[in-house]
Amino acid sequence: MKLTAKQNEYIREAHARWNLKIGAVRSGKSYVDIAAVIPAHLRRLREKDGLNVIIGVSKETVERNVLYPMREIYTSAVVGTINSRNIAIVCGVPVYCLGAEKASQIAKIQGSSIKYCYGDEIAKWHEGVFNILKSRLDKPYSRFDGACNPEHPGHWLKRFIDDAELSAYIQHYTIFDNPHLSKDFVDNLCLEYRGTVFYDRLILGKWTLAEGLVYPMYAEAVDEPPKGEAAEYVVSIDYGTQNAFAALMWERHGNVWYAVREYYYSGRESKIQKTDEDYAQDIDEFARVEGLTEPLRVIIDPSAASFIALLRRRRGDDGERRYRVIPADNAVLDGIRETAAAMKTGLIKVSPSCVNWRREMEGYVWDEKATEDRPVKANDHLADGMRYFTRTMRIMKRKTQERFKEMW
Repeated sequence: MKLTAKQNEYIREAHARWNLKIGAVRSGKSYVDIAAVIPAHLRRLREKDGLNVIIGVSKETVERNVLYPMREIYTSAVVGTINSRNIAIVCGVPVYCLGAEKASQIAKIQGSSIKYCYGDEIAKWHEGVFNILKSRLDKPYSRFDGACNPEHPGHWLKRFIDDAELSAYIQHYTIFDNPHLSKDFVDNLCLEYRGTVFYDRLILGKWTLAEGLVYPMYAEAVDEPPKGEAAEYVVSIDYGTQNAFAALMWERHGNVWYAVREYYYSGRESKIQKTDEDYAQDIDEFARVEGLTEPLRVIIDPSAASFIALLRRRRGDDGERRYRVIPADNAVLDGIRETAAAMKTGLIKVSPSCVNWRREMEGYVWDEKATEDRPVKANDHLADGMRYFTRTMRIMKRKTQERFKEMW
């Protein structure tokens, strides 16, 4: 694919020790690295001393975001797979491929001298890994290239970038810098994030503070479910003992999922504590679907180990398993982003009868005192259940696969 003006600018101008592209999704900032930058510098530094390293959030993301798309361009003869020693042969040279999501990963690069490093999704790394990396790029010719989406203005990477003494080339991208994307794709992506902090970050590429309502579009998602039998049924649960126990019953009608009813019980408010068995009996009644011939899917807070085990043992009158229990994907920020997009694009709706859900939405706000993106942790039980459902069911991923085929 022909490189954009912005990508060619990076190839011409990015000659510092630290070279970073910060900005929007699908803006082309990673493609230029995969197609041109990484291969060029691995070859250029082939005879120099030091290690080559590719670092991502995890080894799995290195494979998915970097090696696999490089393989699509250059074939597996040029781009190998990661072996048991965390090494892949890329462009004829060994490259260490490491994850950076936890402080424990620091030991893997301590003591190393690195000549070339590529960083994927840098803003999602553990800060300690990045700090150790800074001391490992110790050759006169050492170089770092990397890309990421921006986070909040107080993020450690933003502070690093703003250091006046830093020898760096920083390039900023918006989604509109990529002329290869169709207008429909861009318009739909803008619609998904408009009105949220994610629009400024993922469309405009800005370091923006998360403030106000987490889901400012929640009222748009309130709608009566259609009459008639649903195509699928799912229950999502946020488990609580002293905190509230909350559940949403979801039905799919066409391409839209409706939360048709809610369950909400707070032992703290009622002064009467329920047991796991009490809650299981309540869910048996709450989630009853006449004529359902297979176990009902239940997505639940993964920390609720005892309740998960109880539901998995539960049997119906016919002796068959009643539930298929799925521990929820509890990636908070990614879950919030996907839930906001699903609400904005009408892929999830909530019945007006869910009055506790609406009460939570009215007060579910970003914690403006926090040093990182974090909602205020109060009255968020149905909000969490909704997020578990959207993220675990991959609602937005399905839409992307079905409607948007253009990818870098």
